[in-house]
Amino acid sequence: MTRVVVLGAGIAGLTAAFRRASTGETIVLEAGPRAGGSIRTIREDGFTLECGPNTLRTTEAAERLLADLGIEREAVAADSKAPRWIVRGGSPRAVVPGPAALFNKVFSTKGKLRLLKEPFVAPRPASLEDESVHSFFARRFGEEAALYGAGPMVSGVYAGDPRALSIRSAFPRLWEAEGAAGSVVRGLLRRKEKKGGAAASARHRARTLTFDTGLFTLIEALLSRLSERPGFRLETNAAVVAVEGPRADSAPGRRWTVRTADGRAFDADVLVSTLSAPATARLFGNVLPRSAAALAAVPSSPVTVVLQAYRAPASPADAPRGFGGLIPQVEGFRSLGILYPASLFTGRAPEGFVLTTSFLGGALDRAFAGAPDADLLAVAGSEVARFFPRLGPPLRSWIVRWPEAIPQMPLGHHRSLAALDADLAALEAVAPGALHVTGGFRDGIALGERIACGEAVGKAL
Repeated sequence: MTRVVVLGAGIAGLTAAFRRASTGETIVLEAGPRAGGSIRTIREDGFTLECGPNTLRTTEAAERLLADLGIEREAVAADSKAPRWIVRGGSPRAVVPGPAALFNKVFSTKGKLRLLKEPFVAPRPASLEDESVHSFFARRFGEEAALYGAGPMVSGVYAGDPRALSIRSAFPRLWEAEGAAGSVVRGLLRRKEKKGGAAASARHRARTLTFDTGLFTLIEALLSRLSERPGFRLETNAAVVAVEGPRADSAPGRRWTVRTADGRAFDADVLVSTLSAPATARLFGNVLPRSAAALAAVPSSPVTVVLQAYRAPASPADAPRGFGGLIPQVEGFRSLGILYPASLFTGRAPEGFVLTTSFLGGALDRAFAGAPDADLLAVAGSEVARFFPRLGPPLRSWIVRWPEAIPQMPLGHHRSLAALDADLAALEAVAPGALHVTGGFRDGIALGERIACGEAVGKAL
């Protein structure tokens, strides 16, 4: 029987194991003490707190996974009309996506007029192979849109630097839309038209959701179902330090040996890597000669999450409401954004409490992500107080650190991915099906995307 070893017990790795249809052993190796990757939920004294992603924006693969796990009825969808906020002039201003953004107070009248000019801006030069997110937005939509649109978007999604992050790799749909139509707006409209027509009623409609007991419910359901399979094993505290192979002549076909820091060895016919770009380069450098050096240099941004519980104010007008707010770097705050989980979903906190989730650090403030707890709490508390002065001091606080939270896509990252594709194609020619590589640095960082990638890998096994 074929033995598959999966490196990493995050959502992609567990989904790949779950979607594997063939018989045989499946061993998932996780470096840490628990499965779930970035999905971590604290359930304590009536609080349900998300320490990583707060919601799941569904893809078709994600909807299938919920249905097949039998947990779709436990899903709780967010109110799509709940306000989102972007800080400008020190105050949160409500914003809605799409054309209605022209009527919000985030952009000045001049900035809104510049947004309307986008379809008439000259297409990018044919020689322009890539550019930063800031440069792209400034060129297409104006400097104000780059500062107060792209800036907070990059902070909220990647905790990154908009002047260093690649638009082509981080937001490929926007890059492709301009390339297809000479305009981002026209390109997106054409894409929408192609998906419309008779198939519109059957098209997947993405939802933003969580579960009554938090996102870790998804991980628990996966582990429960996988534990029922005779050939499945999850090995935690199994940090991989070396990978040997592939070997073409190994009987009965075991082509790899994976070694862990505690001295264990796992033989495998097929390997699935869901690790970071540097870890992938370190472990598979011998079979990735074209791409290993570039992958080893892909950075990650550190993020520290500060969760705080407050006594609810007497007036609802003085409490957080909606999804939360993103904070452009030019506003001078240290928080990348502040979410309001108890406003968006019921059951997140005991009666009479409100919650905030502050994100600190990121690519532009790396050192502060590692600051002492007291400094992090002081900054998070003071910046929440600037928006909600009547909340009073926090009654409880939690801190969760992610030293390598989110991969960053530097300019030219598409060339590194093309080299990786070439390396994997060369390996496939001599050792078919031996290695599958997926990861946020390659296939997208959102949970819905990671589930889709895990499903694709699982079906390919």
